[in-house]
Amino acid sequence: MDTTDCLGLPYPQCDPPLTKDASDIIQFRDLALATDAAVQELADEITDTLTAPDAVYMEGGQNAAGNDVYHDLNGFVNFDTAGMADTVSDRIVIQQDGWYMIGGSVYMSTTAGSSNGLRVEPLLNGAPFTSRQGPGWSLITEYVNWVDVAFFRQGDQLNLMTHHFGSAVTVFTYTVDMWALQILTNV
Repeated sequence: MDTTDCLGLPYPQCDPPLTKDASDIIQFRDLALATDAAVQELADEITDTLTAPDAVYMEGGQNAAGNDVYHDLNGFVNFDTAGMADTVSDRIVIQQDGWYMIGGSVYMSTTAGSSNGLRVEPLLNGAPFTSRQGPGWSLITEYVNWVDVAFFRQGDQLNLMTHHFGSAVTVFTYTVDMWALQILTNV
């Protein structure tokens, strides 16, 4: 039986002179089943990538001294559509290979009007994988909003660290949040 070029769906064929036999109905059934499976696969892919992509948003915070501070996402999970929030390890864990947009914000307590050059560095499996973002903007609290796009594999863990040139012995209060949104599955 011949199949279509793009999806490989079987289709019935006849050679003149047309003869009707019991195999014709089986060929039509095979075509109907293959078409149904292809449409369902497309519908599932649309649902997964467009209407309900993997997404998570977590918050954290800590009081810490030092110029280079690792941050765990030890706070509230605002939403999690795919089980990406690891509240035991305080990290975001990627559940499916694909391209993700990630981002968040970091707020650091500081003296009004002073700047410590706050910068954010996203971490992949505990190591930097992209450039630092910042420097922070300071009014009463120094803060950085950041965003990046990257390809991740299933099981990859995400969190972040901050860097600044303020006093290394001063204990600063940090409030952090981080989110991840799958924008394209692995193709």
